[in-house]
Amino acid sequence: AVSDGREGAATTGVTPSPPMDEHTPLIRRGQQFIGNNDERWLKVCACIATVVLGTVILAASKTDGPGSAVVGGVPGLGSARGWAARGEGDAVGRFAKELADAHRRGELGEPQYDPSSLFARAPGRRAPVDEVDGSGAPLTLPWQPVSLGGPAAASRDVRWSAGASGPAIASRKALGVVAGHGLHCDLRSTPWLLSELHPDVPSAVFGSRGGGVVDDGLHSSPARWMETAMGEDAAASRDAESRLGGEDPLADALSDRLGFQAQGGDFANVASSAGFDAAIAVGESMSTAAALWGALEQAERDLGLLPMAPSASGQNTESPKPRIKGLVLTLVPSMGSEREEYWNEMMRVLRATYGSVDNATTSLSKDCSIGYGCIPFAKFVAAKHSNLPTPTRLARIAQAGIPAVVFGNHADEPAHPVENGRVVAQALGATFHEASTHEEALAKWPGVIADFVNGIARDEGIVLAPGAADSTTGATGEIVAGVVAPRDWLRATRQLCSGDPTTTPELVDACESYRSGESAVPPGVEAAVEAREASLGKDKYAATTPFYRRTGLDVSDCVTSGVVTRSEVSDLTSGSPDQWAATSEAIEDVERVVDLQAERTW
Repeated sequence: AVSDGREGAATTGVTPSPPMDEHTPLIRRGQQFIGNNDERWLKVCACIATVVLGTVILAASKTDGPGSAVVGGVPGLGSARGWAARGEGDAVGRFAKELADAHRRGELGEPQYDPSSLFARAPGRRAPVDEVDGSGAPLTLPWQPVSLGGPAAASRDVRWSAGASGPAIASRKALGVVAGHGLHCDLRSTPWLLSELHPDVPSAVFGSRGGGVVDDGLHSSPARWMETAMGEDAAASRDAESRLGGEDPLADALSDRLGFQAQGGDFANVASSAGFDAAIAVGESMSTAAALWGALEQAERDLGLLPMAPSASGQNTESPKPRIKGLVLTLVPSMGSEREEYWNEMMRVLRATYGSVDNATTSLSKDCSIGYGCIPFAKFVAAKHSNLPTPTRLARIAQAGIPAVVFGNHADEPAHPVENGRVVAQALGATFHEASTHEEALAKWPGVIADFVNGIARDEGIVLAPGAADSTTGATGEIVAGVVAPRDWLRATRQLCSGDPTTTPELVDACESYRSGESAVPPGVEAAVEAREASLGKDKYAATTPFYRRTGLDVSDCVTSGVVTRSEVSDLTSGSPDQWAATSEAIEDVERVVDLQAERTW
């Protein structure tokens, strides 16, 4: 990918969504139960499982509501009725029970869960934001619960009972946790950060604005968000410091509507839809930047540096939106002058090749990163044109009494410099935790996050009892409290958006489709761009090549991932004009670009 960031689709609850380019299939493997014991019984069970497990899956697709397999008696996420509710008289139910019992006896190894299937059968949920599209319809964000919480976290003015009919998601909670994701990721990639939270603490994950090609259960597309973004007053509420420069009107509009600061209020929007009176914001990369902007706006209002948000009546009053009670910030992205240098270089390349950002976003559909995923090119521009608050302003978050904890990982450099995490932690007066590998982060970070959340819960007067059951089911088998999937399934989401090529098989296929000469740069572009080394990213000319235009991939990403060998790519940054012209499948003349722009809705 050109990016330095990270980043079967879920249904809307009515009809399946169309394919989402490389977003949807991530890992194609189904659920597997791999044995670690060579006893004769296990060998027989393996033979039976081959036949019966297919029956289990087929039966799940024929239930009245969304169904899922069960591990240890806990229905999978989005299940309306778990297998336990089927009864042991049912052949499928008996097999599921025997399989769960075998796990408890230690006769089977840990289940290998496909994290890309998380939320696959969950009903679609959308959180409205305080913005509308061109028709006046409210814009919304996809979100899903990871834990429904329990009685201990109930809002003080709401009566809550674990045996109440209907999902507990309808009850208000005094405090909840809301997590965003990285740039090339989606809402399936962050539940691992929440995998050790107390079951009484409700939690949710949500998808970013404009992060997908179409609106579905996992994504929202840029088109509707941008329909009202180009007016003269569209950026009036945005802080000029949140974006880099002001040289391109479309780039400014994209940043103002889809960028870091624009997403700052989305944690509160999702918390409101989830029924949380207050929220702890959990960020990763892009959403870490967004969480900082959201907390900063709240802090500056509390400190009297900004006017109170006007109410519906026009009076200046405290906003009714849920307040941010704490920040969990992972993988702080590039920031400040470093980010500005990368953006300026990107602008020079786009202008030399396409003439303007407008032409580039018309000609290019997506930006992809192998092992992470794809995003619309417009979202890519919005993120790259966004910046973080300065350390001086970040200190106001601490002054306003919002606690924070910050995490960095050397395995995610250079896109997420560990030193940037230290700088942000120092500005916030926060504890900083660093890891050297993804495995170390998985082993340590969820526990630290759980302790941090428990501390804020205590401060809010919430008593979390030890030994609480992970999940509570109602009379008909639906989960009414606690986590909505086994914790091992939540931890498995660490595999997504970690750079593992096997999690994005379509991008591996795209890399393997590389043809000689497709990484050639258009003639004259290199001469038109200052020949300085990029501070971030890989090949700064990648977005100009035929291969990128065709696949959204930087071919050097394919080389780094080991899918394409360097010997196969002899022209990573340059090529002859004849070679480039012969292999390019996306050379549009000016008239064609103008026609495409006229067809665009924003």
